[in-house]
Amino acid sequence: MLSILAIIFGLGVIVFFHEMGHLLMSKAVGLDVPRFSLGFPPHIFKRKIGRTEYCIGVIPLGGYCKVNLGTTGEPVTEVSWFRRALVALAGPFANLALTVLILITVFGIVGWDIDIAPAVVGNVDNPLGLCVGDTVLSVNGYPVTDYYDMLNRMYSDAPGTLTAATAAGTLEMEYSLPAETVPFYALIPVVIGEALVGFPAYESGIRAGDSIIAVDGRPVAIWYDFQSLVTGNTDELAIEYCRNGIIDTAYVTPGEYDGRILTGVTVLLPTERARLPIFRAIVEGVRAAGDGTIYVCITLFRLFKKPAELVESSGGPIYVAETLGQQARSGLPSYLYTLASISMAIMIFNLLPIPVLDGGHVVILIIEGIRGKPISKRNVQIIQQTGMVIILMLFLLIIFKDVSRVITRVH
Repeated sequence: MLSILAIIFGLGVIVFFHEMGHLLMSKAVGLDVPRFSLGFPPHIFKRKIGRTEYCIGVIPLGGYCKVNLGTTGEPVTEVSWFRRALVALAGPFANLALTVLILITVFGIVGWDIDIAPAVVGNVDNPLGLCVGDTVLSVNGYPVTDYYDMLNRMYSDAPGTLTAATAAGTLEMEYSLPAETVPFYALIPVVIGEALVGFPAYESGIRAGDSIIAVDGRPVAIWYDFQSLVTGNTDELAIEYCRNGIIDTAYVTPGEYDGRILTGVTVLLPTERARLPIFRAIVEGVRAAGDGTIYVCITLFRLFKKPAELVESSGGPIYVAETLGQQARSGLPSYLYTLASISMAIMIFNLLPIPVLDGGHVVILIIEGIRGKPISKRNVQIIQQTGMVIILMLFLLIIFKDVSRVITRVH
């Protein structure tokens, strides 16, 4: 039930912001808005306020704001092409504003979880001679907060002295680490923190909370054992795991994603909730949204050069719903991060220069501005029909990929 509510609420908020951006900008520049709908027909709610009919549809997979932009031959007030282009851009940028708002909320109000890997020895054959379960307390007099903090201090100030808690009591010892030598691997149980939707491990049946027992028959005791067997491996892996006391096996073939070989799982670690002062949260929210937008655009550009990889990494309504549901179960910060990511993706998708999308409308309006006169109604219809065919083919391809994932998972 939680997952269903999280999906409906999340998609509803994203669509509402997008369409509200179109609505507010349209009214600001004097364009007519005959209908504003959250969801698709049949409608369960209709109410006309002024010249706009506001509706709520039964199908919660999107929405629309019917605006006379002057590109379909419908009557439109005397508004310049530039101001009409602002209307087209307002939807995507409303999604950007939503992304920033969500990130500010996470950074300054809800907080986010920071993983903490304990500085506890996990392997016997370590150069320090420590036993499994020994805990490093300090390095050169500085208290150690986690495993990676310990590594940074040891690498930046070697040789030196460390203090460890052992079964026999507190032990002080000198250390000297040659280049690229790991003092020990952390005692991190192989429990899955997250199985990313759409990645090989998830599609093979592995879920958050599963305890990994063995890979291809080789037992794994700590997370490093699992990583050493999986990282860079492109062969099918027989991953034995335990869930609710029942042992099962998933057959996972790692895939290549942006040049990396991945199964798509993270490890479960203790966490610590962190928050920022509100003014710093605002700055970080804006910066993170900007950095995220640039990263997604660069990634899309790379994927467009590799169509097969683009199709493999794409996801439709089923993918989005599964992701939102899983993140809702993982906690509020994870859920909000996912909402921000989806909102950002919708912004970028709508800015693509494909007819029917907002980016396509902007291109048409720019052409009209350069020509000094509107494009003929016939040409506009041809352009829009072409765009509709492209979007329909893309949508069918994504739906096919979604359904294929589910069918493969069932079998």
